[in-house]
Amino acid sequence: MSLQKKVITDFEAVDRLREILYYEFRLSNTSYIIFLFFGLLLPRVGLGLMLIKIILLIFAAAAAILTPYIFYVLIKEERYGWIVTYLIMIPFPLAAGYFIFKDTLAFEAALLIPLLSFYLYCYLIKYAVDDWIRQYNWTRQLMQQKEDRIERMEDEHSW
Repeated sequence: MSLQKKVITDFEAVDRLREILYYEFRLSNTSYIIFLFFGLLLPRVGLGLMLIKIILLIFAAAAAILTPYIFYVLIKEERYGWIVTYLIMIPFPLAAGYFIFKDTLAFEAALLIPLLSFYLYCYLIKYAVDDWIRQYNWTRQLMQQKEDRIERMEDEHSW
């Protein structure tokens, strides 16, 4: 695999993904604190349980909305290993949890595993995207230095 294959091709899409993952990470941290607040302080109150379910629904909706864009960027950048990782971390545990726990009281809790896996995946890919952008900037800087060096050499030889 050549160096060019590893460098991102659509900087804007990857940078947008990085921003989305950054804000999603901040939102999930805030929502997690709210979730803990209602989960620990209001466990017996019906309103507290309803708010917990609403927050979990928001988490799941954010995951469902964000997934197509993640796939779009990963396919465009030919990062197929991250797609395989996604499939291992999210749909397989979801299917396993559904079939194993579908007739038990632990069914709803088992469905949280893929949701937690999704946010772990987002956490991991956020740092990978940062590395991709860093590598892109580094490669661009090297190319600019090479162009400057060639230009200086041409100027020196033209005298």
